[in-house]
Amino acid sequence: MALLDADAGLLVTAAPGTASTALREALLARPSVTEVPASGEVRAAGIDVKHATVAELVRAGFVEADHGRRIVTTTRNPFDFYVAEYERTRRRWVHELPDPESWVHQTPGAVARIVDAVTLDFDAWIAKVLAEPGPRRINRGHVDEADVVLRMEHLEHDLRELAGVDVAVPATNVTDRERAYWRAYDVASRRLVEAAHADDLARFGYVF
Repeated sequence: MALLDADAGLLVTAAPGTASTALREALLARPSVTEVPASGEVRAAGIDVKHATVAELVRAGFVEADHGRRIVTTTRNPFDFYVAEYERTRRRWVHELPDPESWVHQTPGAVARIVDAVTLDFDAWIAKVLAEPGPRRINRGHVDEADVVLRMEHLEHDLRELAGVDVAVPATNVTDRERAYWRAYDVASRRLVEAAHADDLARFGYVF
């Protein structure tokens, strides 16, 4: 779900895989922050409630089109993002499969993505993920609509300097994995990410 910060005039969305859970918990400690929609739902009005974009929330009737707030979201180094996505899918989300009520059975394509992560090695998996040519963006819907994009690696700094909010953002919901993401790549998979995410790398100053 998005967060409304009445004092700062912000509407903060939770972009998947970019420390949005940690940011959400830190911001909810502010008295001026409320959730939209209220917590407790996985899907509502046909959208993924936790990770909805503002555009989706507007279409679903949860946010007014003329809300007048700056939209804030988060992004992440694409090289690190893909390794984290691969590992969390095969180590965490796979355990959701036996539960018919789990979000993985409510989210289109989630089961197929889990099967791919479990059955393919990283190089084959990322080649399949990036098989379709053309530029990519980590959480394009969130980033393209945002007025402010915070880098996961510098959340507190960017939140203070770009959004005017000074809060501590402790690590939350961290996947247990090798932190040296570059070890997962060979030359071919590195080039795939460099080509697909050239704009992300340039805009946010990310490197391998």
